[in-house]
Amino acid sequence: MNKSRICVALMLVLALVAFASVGMAQEYSATAKGFGGDVTVTLDIEDGAIVAASAVGESETDGIGSKAIEQMPAAMAEQNSVTVDTVSSATITSNAVLEAAAAALAEAGLAPEDLESREAAPEEIVEPDFENPDVIIVGAGSTGMNAAIAAAEAGAKVYLIEKNDDVGGSIRFAGGTTSAAGAQMQIDAGVEDSPENFAEDIVRMGGGTNVPELTKKHTENAAAAVDWLDSLGADFGDRQPKMSASYDAFNVPREYRVTGGGKAIVELIRPLLDEQVEAGNVSLMLNTEVDDIIIEDGAVKGVVLTDGREFRAPATVLTTGGYGHNEELLHKYNYENVLTMAPSFVTGDGYIFAEKAGAQFSNMDYLPAYPGGMPVGGFDVTDTAVVKDYAGVIWVDVNGGRVVNEYDALDSERKAAYANAPHNLIYMILTQEIRDTQDSIISGDENWARFDELLAEENCVYKADTLEELAEKIGVDAEGLVATVESYNADVEAGEDTAFGRAPESMMKLEGPFYAVKTCPYVMLTKGGPLMNTDAQVLDTEGNPIPGLYEGGELAGGANIGGSANIGGLANTSTIVWGKIAGESAAAYALSAK
Repeated sequence: MNKSRICVALMLVLALVAFASVGMAQEYSATAKGFGGDVTVTLDIEDGAIVAASAVGESETDGIGSKAIEQMPAAMAEQNSVTVDTVSSATITSNAVLEAAAAALAEAGLAPEDLESREAAPEEIVEPDFENPDVIIVGAGSTGMNAAIAAAEAGAKVYLIEKNDDVGGSIRFAGGTTSAAGAQMQIDAGVEDSPENFAEDIVRMGGGTNVPELTKKHTENAAAAVDWLDSLGADFGDRQPKMSASYDAFNVPREYRVTGGGKAIVELIRPLLDEQVEAGNVSLMLNTEVDDIIIEDGAVKGVVLTDGREFRAPATVLTTGGYGHNEELLHKYNYENVLTMAPSFVTGDGYIFAEKAGAQFSNMDYLPAYPGGMPVGGFDVTDTAVVKDYAGVIWVDVNGGRVVNEYDALDSERKAAYANAPHNLIYMILTQEIRDTQDSIISGDENWARFDELLAEENCVYKADTLEELAEKIGVDAEGLVATVESYNADVEAGEDTAFGRAPESMMKLEGPFYAVKTCPYVMLTKGGPLMNTDAQVLDTEGNPIPGLYEGGELAGGANIGGSANIGGLANTSTIVWGKIAGESAAAYALSAK
């Protein structure tokens, strides 16, 4: 073959390659920090449009964050947009998907406004399976599921309405701890206990702010709830009752931990709910949101959906969860500065409905938020500081004074420190020596990388050569801070913490350069709620039952049952105890009206 033919052949090949490349999609990927680890989004861009999208986040929570990983890229391709709706139960993962997608789009040389977006397909309206329900239950978390099953077993026709795309609610984010006095596992282990002993423990630990009749009802029914889970096949591991691992201790071992956490509890209950749905006793309506309740002649008669439809029934049960992702309510009732780890769908809907119905509220001022949240940006907590067993560091408030035994205080004492601190702000003071000799004070931070990143931005992490300079940077009283450190250093030399009795071996003399980490509380569960009686009827401000209105679960207020303390396993067990009581009571009320 001569040279001219070779040249012609080569030109034809290049032309074919160039032709084939026209219109071919190119892949662009970027990564952002999710809830459990990195989330990577890949966009396939062709002619300035998204033709396909995918995401990977192996450390995101299965069944929660994984939904954002699965659903959001599909929406991006469908809508040709990187600003699609987030998944309500997975805020942090959703935000990571959005951030990574925007970065991938930028890699392609495009901005979000360069894309010609397409409208999302309209959401399908979910119709009920039958008309004229006896009971309407708002919220299909564990409490709502149990209420629906109990009401159906009592002979009622039930609408179970859930604004998310699946059942389970907040318990899917929880551990699997339950608690009860007299559960079969406790009896088998030879531990002597009783409901009365459990109730006395609650009063001791909770300071007597509990409602005695609710505590009595709960403690009398908790063992049956745990035994019921056991009968469903829950995996309780070694089946030995435990003392609390995270909260203040009971006087006897009384906790039983379900392997697989709250998700496993939902999976045990779901088949029972499905049976009632298949039998035509329960109509489960997912992706359906309640906007209001119907009140006529002082009685609750049903609900109004966000699409304007009205569903009426003699009895309505509110099992909507807490208000941990409602910043306005958290500021109103609890904290000036606060972050959240609650799912984004936990917005306090039931509180708003109950208030409209004239409910009496109890223990709303009590909310034992977790210590050590770092307000680096946004309402959802992304970074937390180590708050236990961290040598050397001291905690000060805006006045510069120490607030607690920083090393080995009780969980309740740490939470109280944040609740009582001015503006709910606590600054952790550490030194260069601590920085050089210990693991990072930010949880999960390898080699102080996140610490240094935030320090460079002066975002919740600050450094100064002197205490006076540090105080100015963080807005803390300089005289107070200097006096506190001088007193603390003197205690270090003397080998005794005169302020809080901290173990001398956990104390280190504080000498510059100094660092400060800004922290505030962050919430998961909320603890106050509308007051109810032992039949789960919501009470008005005069203490009378509001006709047709019932409640259970987090909405009803863990503090009303367990007082001003974190009682291990109370929340999970309450979803069973009070879900069943609410369902049975609502069914009895509705059927008696026929």
